[in-house]
Amino acid sequence: MKTIYLLRHTKAGWSESSTDDIARALNQQGRENAVQIGQHLSKNKISPDLILCSNATRAQETLSFIRPFLPENQAIQVLESLYLASSETLLHYLTNLDEEVKSVLIVAHNPGLHELAIHLAGRENIGTSLLLNRIMQRFPSGAFTTVQNQAELWRELNQSESTLVDFVCPSDLPPLLD
Repeated sequence: MKTIYLLRHTKAGWSESSTDDIARALNQQGRENAVQIGQHLSKNKISPDLILCSNATRAQETLSFIRPFLPENQAIQVLESLYLASSETLLHYLTNLDEEVKSVLIVAHNPGLHELAIHLAGRENIGTSLLLNRIMQRFPSGAFTTVQNQAELWRELNQSESTLVDFVCPSDLPPLLD
């Protein structure tokens, strides 16, 4: 079985000094939401073997805020090709992972992540899965989902049955305590 965690970067702002989209940093809400997601990961004992992260500032900052809530043994790869990657590109990374990796967290962007979540969860479940119905509606900043796939090998991901296990947005989680 393979486990795939997808996390859309949390809320970023637009700064007058930086008009480059890739350099956009998290705003205060984004930093707080990343901590909320980190707490959710910790509470649910989520521990990916590998983390793949977009090289965009907002994705890397999101990862830096959730990192303290994860065990210390994960390999992390920051990849330029994950910046605004399509679902096909993201799926290509998944189907080419080393077989020693049993679980992976991808921190990246929409629309690729949203489309990948729908693809992995299985279109045959549309209308019957409450989680999938929620994902179909939106995959906002800070959205996190867990998909378990029955594949023995990563390259078999497309031919194997998947189960959507979790989908949360920061608005679903308890607020941070001061």
